[in-house]
Amino acid sequence: MKKRLLIGVIVCETEQLMQRRLLKGISAQGFDLNMDIAVFSCISNITEMTPHQRAEFNLFNYMHFPSFDGILYLRDSIHSEEQRRELDSILLEQKIPVLVLDDNTSPFPYLMMDDRNGFAAITEHMIKVHGLTDLLCLTGFKGHYTAEQRALGFRDALEAANLPFSEDMVIYGDYWHDSGKKLAAEFLEKKRRLPQGVVCGNDPMAMALCHGLIGNGIRIPEDIMIAGYDASLTETRCMIPLTSYVRRNFRLGAMGVAKLYQMMTGESCALTQTERIECITGDSCSCGVDVEYLRHQIQVEEKQDAFRTMFRTSNMSSNLTSCQTLDDCMEAIRRHVYLIRDCKEFFICLCEDWEGGGALENPAEYRREGFPKHMLLKLFDEPSGCVVTKPFPTVKMLPRLFEEREKPAVFFFSPLHHNDRFFGIAALSFGDRLDTYDPLYCEWLTIVNTALEFVRMQTYLKRFNNRIYLSSIRDSLTGLYNYEGYRKFSRECFEAAKNEHRRFLLLYASFDSLRQINETYGHSEGDSAVTVLANAMNNSCTTYERCARIEDAEFAIVGYQDYEEDACQRLVYAISGYLEHYNQSSLKPYKITASFGYFCDYISPGMTLEEIIAVVAGKIEESRASKQNEKSSPYYREFVDLRERIYSNPQEDWSIDSMCRDLILSRGYFQKLYTRCFGISFTQDVINSRIELSKRLLSSTDYSIAYIADQSGYSNYVHFMHQFKKIVGITPTEYRKRKRQTED
Repeated sequence: MKKRLLIGVIVCETEQLMQRRLLKGISAQGFDLNMDIAVFSCISNITEMTPHQRAEFNLFNYMHFPSFDGILYLRDSIHSEEQRRELDSILLEQKIPVLVLDDNTSPFPYLMMDDRNGFAAITEHMIKVHGLTDLLCLTGFKGHYTAEQRALGFRDALEAANLPFSEDMVIYGDYWHDSGKKLAAEFLEKKRRLPQGVVCGNDPMAMALCHGLIGNGIRIPEDIMIAGYDASLTETRCMIPLTSYVRRNFRLGAMGVAKLYQMMTGESCALTQTERIECITGDSCSCGVDVEYLRHQIQVEEKQDAFRTMFRTSNMSSNLTSCQTLDDCMEAIRRHVYLIRDCKEFFICLCEDWEGGGALENPAEYRREGFPKHMLLKLFDEPSGCVVTKPFPTVKMLPRLFEEREKPAVFFFSPLHHNDRFFGIAALSFGDRLDTYDPLYCEWLTIVNTALEFVRMQTYLKRFNNRIYLSSIRDSLTGLYNYEGYRKFSRECFEAAKNEHRRFLLLYASFDSLRQINETYGHSEGDSAVTVLANAMNNSCTTYERCARIEDAEFAIVGYQDYEEDACQRLVYAISGYLEHYNQSSLKPYKITASFGYFCDYISPGMTLEEIIAVVAGKIEESRASKQNEKSSPYYREFVDLRERIYSNPQEDWSIDSMCRDLILSRGYFQKLYTRCFGISFTQDVINSRIELSKRLLSSTDYSIAYIADQSGYSNYVHFMHQFKKIVGITPTEYRKRKRQTED
């Protein structure tokens, strides 16, 4: 399928009637040419670059210009001159055609509305239909292109009717209510003679003039007739329906697409059907209300009123701001999409760091501008009735834009933020309908922004409270759980093991010589030694256990699972291996060793946690006494040196026979003495030393498993895999994966 052309539209105030007409014209011509359209429009649009407004304008940074074939730039719709200059600079760097609509002050090619003929037409209506010969023109800013064009159109109509024209018949204003109020005051204060009629440069000025005169007893249209221009307030917000002229914004939009198409392809195209209505009559002249147009407006207003009523009674604000999690919030938003009139598709694209990057220590650091490399698409999947999350590269803007579709579509992009805290993008589509969003959607989106901020604050407070809670159950030196944390988790694991009929594991480790280290080398050295033992304990745990420092020199590991009977022995071997390696490599003048006591079994009926703790504590005392006996046994120093050599070079070929020859001992006596000294057989100790080396290589290098097996003293790769899983409980690959996840 041939790729559709994609054009981007930069605009503000899409919800306003004049912009909606223009965008419908853009859509109609784009659909005729089978083009997709992406409209980027801010919700608020003020001159001053406040933090809120700058976040609004961050929307335009989302546009990935290489993805577009051309850009329509409604430059005059942006009120901030600073933002216009920034956009000018960005667009000048692009290698795609840019066409500006209704503004001739930029460095780009432009297309202007023919306001001269339009204003001449509404003035001609006042002259030919009503026979007025005494008219004034109230236009916009002096020197402004459109204001001067409307003044010229007024002059053309007078000259075509052979009526006199003078410059003082043109009054310059500001295109807003103030100009209409000022002119009404001048008439009432006799500073200016009341003419037969006034032709105003837009409807807001005409409305203000009508209200100012009617409120002071001047009858309309009996005493004076008034006409507007743009037809933006013909039946709404005005005391009497205005006679006005439908500014051909629809035609301007269609012509803009046609010209941009020629700039992109070098080919011309036929213009789509545009407006057929020109003048709309009302009660501000003696024609009375245009019934056909009024019927159309009634239908539009009734539909909008229905949605406004649904919006007011939906409790959307309460429903969304009561959500505790992002998932709940997204689901609540999905349930309220029906309030968007004629919405075909709606998407939310959140920045990966929308919550602020998670910095509890520095909450002022959050995204204010720009975008991360990836976004999170919240897809409101109606068939499944749920919200689907899909990450995608930010340069894609919206994956739906680049999917194959039978018909072209228009997508409206709006910013999501709370003041200057930027969350992401909302995208809306009406499918292949010629439609745009209205002011109600802006209110709807404001509630979404507020809800996202509520969720963000809830998440932040939960994490903050959790940090406070963790600080109360964590040991400040080692980062392990403290005694309070140990009490909590040991009780939880005990009860779970009893209820689920699983083995309960409790292992105590007591630092053998912490007091001597503190007294000989100082407490800072003692703290360093404690941290080493803490690391040995923690690194030997699996994801099923928790490690705690319960006293200065006492540590505990607690867990419950479908353990094998020798799970505690394996933990002891792992901890001892870690310490052996540290003692060999640290060059410290002291050795770090520990005595162990443990329990790993099913909970018998009537057994209490306190009884198990007493058993474990008793085994620690037995372990200490055993060590004293070991030290008094013959060959103890020789065996300690031997063990240090094994853990320094576990990959070597350590055989019992060669050790027996070196020590001049029989094989049986050697094994008996070694086991008495260390509580483990010589063969098993060699295996443990090799497994410890392989664990270090797996966690700190990217070497292959086969290479690590060879470096750890295994000539048989399969034998290594078997022994590793038997001792560690998981495969080498899974061990490496878990270590990487823990580090991340």
